[in-house]
Amino acid sequence: MLTDTKIAAIKPPEKGQQEHPDHKVTGLRLRVGAGGAKTWTLRRRVREKVLNRKLGTYPAMKLAAARIAAEKLIEALERDGSGAGIDRTFRAAAEAWIEAKKRPDGIRRQLEMHVLPEWGERKLGDIKRAEVRELIQGLEGEVLPNRVLATIKTIFGYAISQDWLEASPADRIEPPNKEKARDRVLAMGEVARVWNAATLLGYPVGPWVQMLILTAQRRSEVAGMRWVDLDLDAATWTITASDTKAKRAHLVPLSPTAVEIIKAMPVVGDYVFSTTARGPIRGFAKSKRLLDQWLESKGSGLTEPWRFHDLRRSAATHMVRLGIPELVVSRVLNHRVQGVTGQVYALHSYAPEKRHALDAWAAEVDQAVNGVRGGNVVSIGRK
Repeated sequence: MLTDTKIAAIKPPEKGQQEHPDHKVTGLRLRVGAGGAKTWTLRRRVREKVLNRKLGTYPAMKLAAARIAAEKLIEALERDGSGAGIDRTFRAAAEAWIEAKKRPDGIRRQLEMHVLPEWGERKLGDIKRAEVRELIQGLEGEVLPNRVLATIKTIFGYAISQDWLEASPADRIEPPNKEKARDRVLAMGEVARVWNAATLLGYPVGPWVQMLILTAQRRSEVAGMRWVDLDLDAATWTITASDTKAKRAHLVPLSPTAVEIIKAMPVVGDYVFSTTARGPIRGFAKSKRLLDQWLESKGSGLTEPWRFHDLRRSAATHMVRLGIPELVVSRVLNHRVQGVTGQVYALHSYAPEKRHALDAWAAEVDQAVNGVRGGNVVSIGRK
C-alpha cells in the first residue's frame, strides 16, 4: 500500500514509465518516469470507455490530497460520465448561465469588472467560502456588493443544477448591511496626497486615479476610456451610452492637465488604461490597497477612510465651492436630465460651462499639488 515515505523512496526506471497503484482508492496510480517525475493519474472505466485523467504531481500533491482529488473525480464521472464539471472554470459556468438564461449585457459587464479578473480561470470546486466573502467585502458602494453576491449565488446555483458542483461556497453568506449614504469629501490637501501617491504607482493605475480626480467621472467609466472616444485636438472625451451608468452618451471636456496625462499614455490596445492590451484596467480593490500602501509609506495616509467614488463627490463639492452652479456640476456628473429636450440634446448642451467647471477644478488641483495658482496644468511628475 502506498505511503508518502514509500513514494519518496521510489526510484525512477532506467527508461519508460512505471505505475504504482494505490490499494485504497481503486484506479488511483502514481506514474514515475525515467526522468524522475512522479504524476498522479486516475484510470477509470466509464460506460464503454476507459478514461485516464491527470490529477497532479508529487510532491506538490501528497498522497492524502491525491486520494481526495481522485474520489471527487470518481463522483463526477459517475454523475455525468465525463468529469467535465470537475474542471469547469467559473468563467465557463458564468458564460453557460448567461447563455442559457439570456441574461442582459449589464450582468456580463458586472462580472467582467468585478468577478472574472479574480476567479475567471479558477475551477468551480476550488473557490472557497472565505474567498467569496473577501471578494464581496472588497467592493465599494451601497448596492453593488449585494448585486454581485446575488449574481455569484445564482451562477453557483446553476452549476449545481448542471451537476458541475455539489455545494455552493456562497451559501449562507449574507448580503452586506445596507450602508448609510456616504458624504465623505476629501479636503484639497487630501486630494493632493492621493494625486502624489498615484504618481508613484505608475501606469496604468496612477494615471487612472489622476483622471478620476480631474474628470469627476465614475471609476468604471474612466477605466473603460477608449482611444476612439477621444478627440485630443478638441480636448473632449465622449462616453457612449452603453458605457455609462445612466445609459446616456456624455461629453466630457478635458482640461489641459487631462490631455497632458492622456498624451503620455502608451497605446497598448483599444483602451487607454490597460494591463493586457485586450481590455480595460480591472481590480479596483487591489488598486485601492496599493494606493493606500503608498500613502502610508510616505507618512501621508488619510485620517478617515475613503473610496474611489469619494473622489467624484469631492470634485463636485469643490466645484460648487469655486462658484460653479449646481446645474452645471450636475451636467459634469451626467446626472439625470429632466424633460425631453434636455435628454435629446444632453450630449452637447452646457459643453462650454462644463469645460469652464473642469478647467477651474484642474487649476484648484494644481494649486493643491504644486502650491501655485495661475494655471490649470498640473505637472504630472511633481510630488
